[in-house]
Amino acid sequence: MTADFGQMLRSERRKLGLTQAQLAARAGIGRQKLIEVEQGKPGVAFATYAAAMSALGVEFSVKPRLVRIGDFPQLELVAWNRKKEDTIPERDALSLYERSWDMVDCSAMTPDEAAFLDKLVHTYGNGVLHV
Repeated sequence: MTADFGQMLRSERRKLGLTQAQLAARAGIGRQKLIEVEQGKPGVAFATYAAAMSALGVEFSVKPRLVRIGDFPQLELVAWNRKKEDTIPERDALSLYERSWDMVDCSAMTPDEAAFLDKLVHTYGNGVLHV
C-alpha cells in the first residue's frame, strides 16, 4: 500500500514538473527522504508523507473500500433492491450477508465470493459471522 501511495505522489510531482530536489526543498525534507517516500518505504514516518503532500498541494482522504454488488452473485441476491452496478462499502456488504443469511445459498457461492466473505468476516466481524 505504501508503494502505491509513493507512486501517486511521484506521479503528482511529475505532473507539476518538479524535480525531486525541488519538492524536497518545498517540503522541508532531504532529497533522499523524498526518494524513500516515492518508493513507499515502510519505515518512513507519516509526517514525512504529509510534508510531501502539503508541498504538492494534495490532501489525504480516508474512505471505505467499496465493492460492486454485481461482482458477487449471492451479494446481488441479498441486495435485490439495488442495481448490479452499484457500489457499497465492504462493511455494508457484510451487514447485508448477515441480515439476509437465510437467503444466501453457500453452495452457489463462487470461490471468489466465498473468499471475499471470509475476508469481510475477518476484517469487519472479528472473525465471527453474525447470523
